[in-house]
Amino acid sequence: MEVLRVPPYPITTTWDVPEANTDYDIYVEDLVDHSYELTTQTSTADSTIEYILPRTKVAFDRDFLFRIQDSVTGEILTDSNLAVYRPYVDPNTLGTTATEIAEYKELEIVSRKIMDSYMGDGFYNHKLVVQQVGQGTDYFPVWHETSRVLRVYENSVLVFNGEDVPNAVNTVTENADYTYFNTGLDHGLAVGDKVIISGFVPTEYNGLFEVEVVTSLKIFGVGNIDAAAVTTFGTTQKWWENTYKPTPDKSAIYRYNTIDGPNLEYNRLEYNPTKLPPAIGDLGFYGGGHGVAFPRGYDYIFVLDAGYKAIPPEIEIAAKYLIEDIKCGNNQYWQRFITQYSTDQFDVRFAPQFLGGTGNIIVDKILDNYKSAIIKPGIL
Repeated sequence: MEVLRVPPYPITTTWDVPEANTDYDIYVEDLVDHSYELTTQTSTADSTIEYILPRTKVAFDRDFLFRIQDSVTGEILTDSNLAVYRPYVDPNTLGTTATEIAEYKELEIVSRKIMDSYMGDGFYNHKLVVQQVGQGTDYFPVWHETSRVLRVYENSVLVFNGEDVPNAVNTVTENADYTYFNTGLDHGLAVGDKVIISGFVPTEYNGLFEVEVVTSLKIFGVGNIDAAAVTTFGTTQKWWENTYKPTPDKSAIYRYNTIDGPNLEYNRLEYNPTKLPPAIGDLGFYGGGHGVAFPRGYDYIFVLDAGYKAIPPEIEIAAKYLIEDIKCGNNQYWQRFITQYSTDQFDVRFAPQFLGGTGNIIVDKILDNYKSAIIKPGIL
């Protein structure tokens, strides 16, 4: 099933199941980072199940593995894909009736795939996983249009999570040693982590704290604070020592120290410096290495917000042209690109565009502005 990523949100999908009023397990796996969720839902009286895609799941163009299983036997009843993609042009703006909109939805999918085939890539905004080894520099080059760094793993350890959101505090309790902030949610914190507390009144309770105690009740201790004095509850959010950002030209990723970054002028290394063995002379120590953001040999996994944040207006126009061509039958290649035709022995010749275009020369010219001559670095 392909769902178009257009408002209003959330998006609801409907799936048929064998029996009514029966519990079924729903397994949904993100095919990019392989995170998954498993829930149980009861079917309706007409033997259907509604799966709602919240805004967090439609923030990117993405593919899911969608399974419906018998909650008793575990037998897989539905094993399908669930693709969520932003259309190049919204079918709701092309049709007025439900039948017309459904027809334009199908035509948009076909025209989009034709344009993607010509481009070799599409105009999507997706979550991208990049796994490489550090080269001993302060820059980590990427060959993708990167808008934001979502997560960074260094040697399989999560060192930055840009998808963290503030957790609202419901209650504050205290004992002789600690103050506990109840978030009501799984905060995912561990002893030694640091959190930013903000929005509290009195304001002196806001600031950066180190987690000293974590309990099973989803609360944590951050030191001794007078809970009775709190008149307004705020939020807590995990603090990361380093953040990772794309460079202004989006050609690389760099590390930004949260504490020292605003107060330092960096001269970041874009090459791997020569390393000498440490030794001592008349003037003291020399040699050694330079501390870099991405040491040589370290394994890195980046989860990136990559691609186009918005569809370029000319691409939307090109999609409309192609949709109308398909609808009206004007994209017949054998009619558009024949340069010679002989009825004697059917000696037919086609123009070179027959195998290399979308079927519409105007659309081809628009897409040519976005085609890159170099896809990946290599050796000639």
